[in-house]
Amino acid sequence: MIRRFLYLNGIATLCVVLFHATGMGFVSMIDWAQRYGSYPGEQIGTAAYYGLRFVEQFVVFAIPAFLIVSGYFIGFATGKSQKTVSWKIVFSRIGYLVVPYLVWSAVILTLRYLEGRTYSPGHLLLMILIGNTNEVMYYVPLLVQLYLISPILIRWAKTNWQQMLLITGIIQLIVTAIGYPTFLGIQTPTTQFIETLIPKWIFLARIFWFSLGIVLGYHPTEFKQTFYPMRWWLLGTALVLIPLGVIEWEQYFRLSGLEWLSSRETLLDLLYCIGLVLGVLAFEKARFPLFDKVSWLGTKSFGIYLTHGIVIEYIARAIYRFQPNLLTNQFVLQPVLVLFGLGVPLLMITVVDKSPFRRYYTYLFG
Repeated sequence: MIRRFLYLNGIATLCVVLFHATGMGFVSMIDWAQRYGSYPGEQIGTAAYYGLRFVEQFVVFAIPAFLIVSGYFIGFATGKSQKTVSWKIVFSRIGYLVVPYLVWSAVILTLRYLEGRTYSPGHLLLMILIGNTNEVMYYVPLLVQLYLISPILIRWAKTNWQQMLLITGIIQLIVTAIGYPTFLGIQTPTTQFIETLIPKWIFLARIFWFSLGIVLGYHPTEFKQTFYPMRWWLLGTALVLIPLGVIEWEQYFRLSGLEWLSSRETLLDLLYCIGLVLGVLAFEKARFPLFDKVSWLGTKSFGIYLTHGIVIEYIARAIYRFQPNLLTNQFVLQPVLVLFGLGVPLLMITVVDKSPFRRYYTYLFG
């Protein structure tokens, strides 16, 4: 089962790079359109646009998968004989996250300073606390919070795991439903205020996925008995939900009345994530493509996660400045962004790992 989770972690790593590459693709279509003589939204409805939407829909499970894997391993590290996880393990995991996070946050803030941006000390502190130095860093404060409450969750999973999944699942549904007024074009001061109550870096925003991982780690027998017979149905349902999710989002985009609707989870996305993740894990004896290589990638996931966003952003900005015509062709732009977004972090990880700087590896990449 551990190897299956590492494989899932590797797939999620690839998908999070794809997700942020598609994000820059949409930026080039909307925000940067004038750079190459177009206008915002002109490419909406084209083959390139729907290609990006299908990729974005497929990879939406990446962050839930990361959290499920993290929950599984914190539960696995606890052991069935203990009442709950020890604080020693919790703070060890947090230290593993926080030091590289601070290093790469400092790198990002230094780059911003060199661009001429300045922040007050209070603003800097807030940015670091909530992971607002760039669009991907929120994940670390989120995971730190989940680790801090993991002793409660693990004790709960041992005593009544069905109740825990039910309640955290309801919380996840409520958090997802908060975005629906915007989807439906209902934008009032009240709905806008409610949307700010649970930002994505708050543990409540993703608590179900972490809890599900803990349950999978504590009750592997029940998992096999329940989901192994359903494995084909789970994967089949997930595949069907990909095009349905694209159609659903396009309807919300039009109903919202906005020039652009930033990606966020919908109810169909929740079902898709559950179906895909549980389906992959339920194929315990199957040999998925490139199993060893993808599993190895899963062991490097944190280092890739911390650095890929920086690489993709600055490669895209370099293209904007020096080769703006490339922004018009997503079928070329996307492979370039993915190649650099995955390749540069892996190159840095490999160089550090095989150099005299290896002693600093954990401080840089976890």
